[in-house]
Amino acid sequence: MANKQAVLGSGARFTGKISNAKSIEINGYVEADLTTEKVTIGSTGKFLGSVDSELVVIAGEYEGKMQADSVWLTETSRISGEVHYKSLQMDRGAALNCRVVHNWDEADVEKVEENNETEEVQEEKIEEK
Repeated sequence: MANKQAVLGSGARFTGKISNAKSIEINGYVEADLTTEKVTIGSTGKFLGSVDSELVVIAGEYEGKMQADSVWLTETSRISGEVHYKSLQMDRGAALNCRVVHNWDEADVEKVEENNETEEVQEEKIEEK
C-alpha cells in the first residue's frame, strides 16, 4: 500500500482530480474530486470538493459532498456541505454546518418495512378479538 499512498504537506496547494491512491493524507489546501479507500485531512488541511471513500478522518476543514462508509470527525474538524455516511464518530468540539444523511442498505429498509407491516397486521387481529 505504500506505493499507493499520497501525502500533501502543510502549505502545499493542489487543484484537480485525484485518482489511483489507496490512501491520502492532506495537510495543505486541496480543491479536487477524490475517490480512494482512506482520506485523512490533518489539522492544517483544508479540502474543497467531493469525496467518495471507505474511511474519512477529518481534523481540519472540509467543504463539499462526501460519500463514505465510516467518518471520524476529531475535535478540531470544521465541516460544511453534505455528508452521506454509514458510520459516524464525532469528537466533542467538532463543528458541523452541513446536511448529514445516514446511508443504510436498501435490504435493511425493506426488512424493517416488512416487520412493520407484520406488526400492524398482528395488531389488527388482536383488536378484532
